[in-house]
Amino acid sequence: MKNTFIFLLAIVILVGGCTHDSITPNTNSNSNTNTNTGTGTGTGTGTGTGTGTGSGTVTNTVCFQSDVLPLFQTYCASTGCHDATTAKEGLNLTTYANITRGISASNLNGSRYYTIITSGSMPPRNSPKLTTAQIATIASWINQGATNATCTIATTCDTTQTTYSKGISNLFATYCNGCHGVAPGSGNVILSDYANSKIAGTSMKTAFLNAINYTSATPAMNMPQSGQLNTCQIKQITIWINNGCPQ
Repeated sequence: MKNTFIFLLAIVILVGGCTHDSITPNTNSNSNTNTNTGTGTGTGTGTGTGTGTGSGTVTNTVCFQSDVLPLFQTYCASTGCHDATTAKEGLNLTTYANITRGISASNLNGSRYYTIITSGSMPPRNSPKLTTAQIATIASWINQGATNATCTIATTCDTTQTTYSKGISNLFATYCNGCHGVAPGSGNVILSDYANSKIAGTSMKTAFLNAINYTSATPAMNMPQSGQLNTCQIKQITIWINNGCPQ
């Protein structure tokens, strides 16, 4: 019972403050027009964020809504930082319009938010960082024109993506690890490695399932706070938990 309470409380608490170098949107977003003038040919490979998440991408196009927005919401707009409520430094990085204020289409070096992410100053110090693959996804999106693309969600859910190493870890990395990626993790919950994820999925099973289904008694305890996962993603995590959280 104690662990369940700690887990529920963790949904609304972020370990560490939002402290990093000052970030500002682009002032001259087209100043470096010679960068990436190839419009990102071939950069769609390895984006990978849709794999196993039910996003249903069928081409190399990086989709903002399913592939890029969750990364900004999870790692930059976590509670107390650049979310809609706190908006640290006047930045709310939860929408396409606001995010693209710091992005220059087809121009990585001219994209202020991208250069800050790759410099390591955002997310804040001691906070979980984006992986190399996640940064590559953002780079591909910028090189492809930084459009507000939405990919078609698959009509069938791939229920083979229901072990930690095959599907579930990708979901956690995209939607959860901004709060639960680095020890001790928000509320002492860590989802960035298998051993700790299994502990959360087994000892806090009911609370975990209520949170992802947005059926927690307290709405603020639902997760991800940035928005509910799609039906397939919820189904995949539910199968993983009900099967005993296999690796």
